Amino acid sequence: MGINKFTEQQLEKDLRRTMEITSPDWKMQNNYYDKTSNFIYRMNSLDECLSEIQRTKVNKDYALHRWYNYITSTRCEYIFCEYGAVHDSDKFNHDIDIYIDGIPFDVKLTLYPAKLSSRPYDLSTRKGKDDMIRWYYSHQSQENRKQILNRLYVVCDADTYKECLLMKCNFSLMHKHIKDFMNSVKVHGLNEIIISDNGKEYHLKSDIIHIH
Repeated sequence: MGINKFTEQQLEKDLRRTMEITSPDWKMQNNYYDKTSNFIYRMNSLDECLSEIQRTKVNKDYALHRWYNYITSTRCEYIFCEYGAVHDSDKFNHDIDIYIDGIPFDVKLTLYPAKLSSRPYDLSTRKGKDDMIRWYYSHQSQENRKQILNRLYVVCDADTYKECLLMKCNFSLMHKHIKDFMNSVKVHGLNEIIISDNGKEYHLKSDIIHIH
């Protein structure tokens, strides 16, 4: 998904329009809806998505929410690649998205957690980021905790839930913060952290890119 600036701007317009025509109520994952809306992985524009939704009669909001999350997450991964990362050759690999200096990473584009609305972690400090990283690992689903991987959390942080969602498609802002992160890695290297889980210690590379 290496695209030029014009295409990126067009994609951002499509994604913003997607937010305008969908319900603000994002439904929980549903296996049936997932199966019937898997076409979203082949869609490169909102118009393509809408045509396929009309043809298949699937739940419009669910399909467009999935498409929004898929496109923004994929674009985020490739922005890392514009500043020196390498994308994994297998796009269906759920554990590895990119490599930085040969080290594999799972990239999570996510919203600032509502459970942390009291702002217990200062993300302007290394300690604050590390503490929040540990919080993320400890609050994964049990299924995901079976594999504790190197992760980069790209955290969208705005005043409201809707603004956080829109921030996921603010690619110019994402470029700025990811570029700064990758430049920092060149100077200081990747952040190392020890994660404890079920009596075991895992030595990982992990960090937070705070989009705000």
